[in-house]
Amino acid sequence: MELQQTDSNKPMELNIPPFNPTNTKIWFIQLKRVTSQRARYCYLVEKLPLEVVEEVTDFLENVPEERPYDTLKQAILQRTGVSNEAMLRNLFTQVELGDRMPSQLFRHMKALLGDNKMLDSIMKSLWLDKLPPTTKQILAPMSEETATEKLADIADRIHESSWSRQVYAHQRQPD
Repeated sequence: MELQQTDSNKPMELNIPPFNPTNTKIWFIQLKRVTSQRARYCYLVEKLPLEVVEEVTDFLENVPEERPYDTLKQAILQRTGVSNEAMLRNLFTQVELGDRMPSQLFRHMKALLGDNKMLDSIMKSLWLDKLPPTTKQILAPMSEETATEKLADIADRIHESSWSRQVYAHQRQPD
């Protein structure tokens, strides 16, 4: 059996999004539900964009007998993945809250950190710097003693509250 089964005869349906070249490690996690190396390999090849296929053509033309998925995955990560240095640079310079919730931003920043290690206090400080000023002011008194995950939950509530006030104020404005 190549895939985990949803019933006795049908393989489970996988809804894998298009390949994401900006954080390939996270994208590969979505294939963990597939239990066979060969099936994972097939799902992976099906989702690869042309520019990635061009980079790993040698692996596609000569499919390894043993561990084909792992071999192809490693080649993709080496040849097309964003380097750890680039992800860290992005973490420090490019990441913004945008339309994310503060907790989503924190999880995104942790994902960008990848295999790199950073003191929790530095990560917390980086994350807080990317929040709106009013949210930072509210969180400041509790930020030293409170775990970042807990602060992120509180920041989400603050963010939702301020967003609701903005929508309400916009709806009340006369035309």
